[in-house]
Amino acid sequence: MNTFLKNTAILAVGLLSVLSSCSGDFLDNKPTDAVDSGIVPVPSNAGRIFNGAWYNLFEYSSTYANIGYRALMLQDDMMADDVVSRPMYGFNSSYQFNDVGMPANNRTAFAWYLMYKTIDNCNTAISIIATGDDNTADFRHSQGQAYALRAFCYLHLAQHYQFTYLKDPSAPAVPLYTEPTASTTEPKGKATLEEIYTQIFKDLNKAKELLEGYVRPDDKSKFKPDVSVVNGLLARACLLTGQWNEAAGAALEAAEGYTLMTDAKTYMGFNDISNTEWMWGHPQSVSQSDASYNFYYIDVVTPDAYNSFMADPHFKDIFETGDIRLELFQWMREGYLGYRKFRIRADQTGDIVVMRSAEMYLIAAEALAREGRLEEAVKPLNTLRNARGLADYDLAGKTQERLVDDILLERRRELWGEGFGITDILRTQRSVERMPLTKEEAEKTYDCWQQGDTYREYNPEGHWFTSFPDGTKFVPNSVYYLYAIPEKETNANPNL
Repeated sequence: MNTFLKNTAILAVGLLSVLSSCSGDFLDNKPTDAVDSGIVPVPSNAGRIFNGAWYNLFEYSSTYANIGYRALMLQDDMMADDVVSRPMYGFNSSYQFNDVGMPANNRTAFAWYLMYKTIDNCNTAISIIATGDDNTADFRHSQGQAYALRAFCYLHLAQHYQFTYLKDPSAPAVPLYTEPTASTTEPKGKATLEEIYTQIFKDLNKAKELLEGYVRPDDKSKFKPDVSVVNGLLARACLLTGQWNEAAGAALEAAEGYTLMTDAKTYMGFNDISNTEWMWGHPQSVSQSDASYNFYYIDVVTPDAYNSFMADPHFKDIFETGDIRLELFQWMREGYLGYRKFRIRADQTGDIVVMRSAEMYLIAAEALAREGRLEEAVKPLNTLRNARGLADYDLAGKTQERLVDDILLERRRELWGEGFGITDILRTQRSVERMPLTKEEAEKTYDCWQQGDTYREYNPEGHWFTSFPDGTKFVPNSVYYLYAIPEKETNANPNL
């Protein structure tokens, strides 16, 4: 029996009791991470099972540096171009490609089991069969949400454990489980990317069917996928598989009804699920707020925050004059550049964004540009640019390649800190690019924080790590960009 299957069985009772204590907030009164005799997989419990799967995805932790899916999002940006690590508690090892690529690393195990535990609970909700009076709209909607969340998890796995689908659809990726597991379940080998994406599209189409007519009652319910979220996931999946026309269509349909922000004040903080651009996210409350701990790594204002993330000072240079997002940059103590996009709230909570309409306009623009429809591509791009205080993109004299590059640059400006850094590099088969410190910058050091009886010094002015751990230069399609399967999983599962 592999470790994942064993862990699922062991954690069922224990995590149920823990999560059942988190009552009275945006989730069900008794959310469940796994199913025991008290929470049987019947139609009336489908919603609770989905709630528990979602709660597990964002609130489960192995350490304070590994709290839910938001930790993986931060890690993905730390591995890319535009975040500089301050060498202190947090994601310093991710910045140096020294954690998830190592099979024995704790964060490697966390990343793997977080996703597969969530998938297993989605499988439980999906496995329920309802007939007669039990086949209610609530049941169908809950099951549709489970299909959408399972597709989201497999999208994450496909992007992190193998190179892009467009490089080799037949490449082996990760095991594909579509039924609830037990201690007697035969562990599976790796499915190919083709098989994974086939399942993703099947799940999303089923989710769209089951969620027809579902309307979220309020902003706090934005953690539950609706048809717009499913269309957003379809747009992501089509972009990843080179289905340009379908990606653009799904993205523009997904963005309908979500108004773009037009001022820096609305943008700043980025912790409120009622934001008109937010399509999907994780609402936090005081009693359900472990994931809010992630804000400490990126909040440049809170005095006692770790501030592990700083914007590369050169990142500011890629913004145009008049861009409302320029107001988010701030030189903070010790001379480093902070980006005030994310800020923890006064009650030490912060809602977490998973999908925004801005991303949808960028997907549509990129997909249309890659299909060669340049005049059409600039329309969604200009919708976003105009909202950010910028004039229309000047297409005159631009090649298709140049337009695609400029759209990818806009993705970096717009989606900083939202977890797209390393996956965009992988899907476009590009290299990490970090501008090294100049000689003058490298000679500057600052007392940073006390470690034992001494102070560690660091340079806050830019990238201090600009090659792989073995000393070689950054290149496209490097295994350093990929997550490893945990050592204890490969040891326990001979089919891997």
